[in-house]
Amino acid sequence: MANQTDVLIIGGGFAGVATAQTLEKGGVSTLLIDKKDYFEVTYSTLRSFANPLQTKNQARKKYQDFLSGQFKQGAIKQLDKQKATLEDGSVYYFKKAIIASGTSYPTMSLAKSHHALTLQDRNKEMLSLHEQLLKTKSVLVIGGGVVGVELAGEIAAAMPKINITLSHSGPSLLNGFKQKTQTTAQKQLKQLGVNLEFNTRYKKNAQGKYIDKNSKESTAELVLEAVGAKANNAFLQQSLKHILNDSGFVKIDNNLKVIGENNLYALGDIADVGEAKLGYLANEQGNYLAKAIIKQLNGKKVKAYKRNPLMALIPIGNIKGVVQLPFLVTTLKMLVNLKQKDLFITKTLKGFGTTPDL
Repeated sequence: MANQTDVLIIGGGFAGVATAQTLEKGGVSTLLIDKKDYFEVTYSTLRSFANPLQTKNQARKKYQDFLSGQFKQGAIKQLDKQKATLEDGSVYYFKKAIIASGTSYPTMSLAKSHHALTLQDRNKEMLSLHEQLLKTKSVLVIGGGVVGVELAGEIAAAMPKINITLSHSGPSLLNGFKQKTQTTAQKQLKQLGVNLEFNTRYKKNAQGKYIDKNSKESTAELVLEAVGAKANNAFLQQSLKHILNDSGFVKIDNNLKVIGENNLYALGDIADVGEAKLGYLANEQGNYLAKAIIKQLNGKKVKAYKRNPLMALIPIGNIKGVVQLPFLVTTLKMLVNLKQKDLFITKTLKGFGTTPDL
């Protein structure tokens, strides 16, 4: 007998899990497929890398321990309009499918692991990366976006003796954010002793060395590339390449439905949603889509997804940070500490109906 489900969800990040949990709560059966067996609060991994004693692996939890619907560990080889074929040869038919496969950093597994497919392996991987950092005297972080800024701040706060350089290809950090957010982050990083480089691009040569545009070689013992996030879309290339835009992200309409397809949806980092690619927004998209599908199944009218303005709470180490709201940019401790407490690990998991493992 063929494997069947009402809603197939591809990817178990914030968007995929939020959608699955809300659909199941509304009486819609789901099957979530992910290549790993655990969910990870990814915006806590940078501190797990620099200061694992604070997070204590609480940011990761097995899907089977909290997911309301069905879960299958595996990698999608090919998605068609009505079925998904996994690399192990199994086939799953669906009425609707939600593409939430996210993005990955090809050169930085500490942000999102490339090879650790079990919870135990991921915990070991993060500890190994931390031990590597303990032996390091100098670090080059490439990329001045949110990940690069937070990463440099976490290392500087946890290990002030390490010489840290944050290099960015543009003239200022945090492209797309308000100027006050950019200058505040820059000031706080300098206060932590981080060296800042602007308008600089590094390339890795055949010998594995990082060379800038002036042919100067970086002397850093450890280089972390927080750039070049790529859409996880390999499983779409054969049958559904037409749904991708020129950058490899899935084209969607105002209801998060894949353009030109009646039963496919996309959300989170893989989708061309038109708002920042942040975890809390992926969560919002998942809740919206699940409720929209439930309304649609009940014959009710569905409103369009309302894009959110860019808001962010960016920790700079474990004490400092900057908050950008639509009407305000602030370093007010009360607001900064909302995330500093446990990097929203408890809040995120509670939203999924569970709690961190002790």
